[in-house]
Amino acid sequence: MFELTALGLRAGVRGQGFRILLLITLALLGAALLAGSFSGRQPLTVTLDVGLSGLRFVLLLMVLLWVQDLLARDIERKTIYFLLAYPVTRSQFLFSRYLAVAALSGGSLIFVGGALWLMLYLFGSNHPQLQPPALGGPYILALAGIWLDLLVVAAFAILLASLSTTPYLPLLLGFAFALAARGLGPTIDHLRGARSDPLHEALFAPVLEHAYTWLPDLSRLDWRALALYGLTPDAGAIALAGLNALAYILLLLTLATVIFQRRNFI
Repeated sequence: MFELTALGLRAGVRGQGFRILLLITLALLGAALLAGSFSGRQPLTVTLDVGLSGLRFVLLLMVLLWVQDLLARDIERKTIYFLLAYPVTRSQFLFSRYLAVAALSGGSLIFVGGALWLMLYLFGSNHPQLQPPALGGPYILALAGIWLDLLVVAAFAILLASLSTTPYLPLLLGFAFALAARGLGPTIDHLRGARSDPLHEALFAPVLEHAYTWLPDLSRLDWRALALYGLTPDAGAIALAGLNALAYILLLLTLATVIFQRRNFI
């Protein structure tokens, strides 16, 4: 299984993904730096906020592309026959692909997050502010939340790839799943707020609350406020959100394994 994981890592590194990631990283850092330059009071906070927002979006696309390249296209091109010829079970093969995507996303997160941190460190020496963002432990915690978010989306895309006969279905539905899961919590909070329209609350709140029972709330993994404003982390809420994400990943991978083992590739 670890040999298949290494093969997946090499395939991901040799592909166009990292070249595209490098170009997007440069564009992302430039956009974050430009956005911070327009803020007279909190340029570092604005730069970090734009950078982390762009980071979540860019790596989401990269993860879905890696799932498509490492699994969905293998199924479409029938090259999966050669991969399944290895002395491993189908569940081990599927899990090795997930580990490869997780490692690729983690490495990319460290690369882009490190570049953003370095830019903030250099930018902060020229544009100091009264209350700078916390670039120590809270920043690492914010990156860890992004990685857990990506792992949940990758598990959902793996599930779709295990049952789909169309290679682009995991990409499209995975993107829709990520948007829905990330926006579920803020939308429910808005509907329950004092400024919400009662008609909108009556129409959409029951539907969203029903979706909340089966759709994960990925907004709970968005811990950027800790780094942006130097807030004290709520250990209980962070641990609960992390455990919820891990449980959902385990559930998705279990379903994917059951489907993949029963699938007929002939």
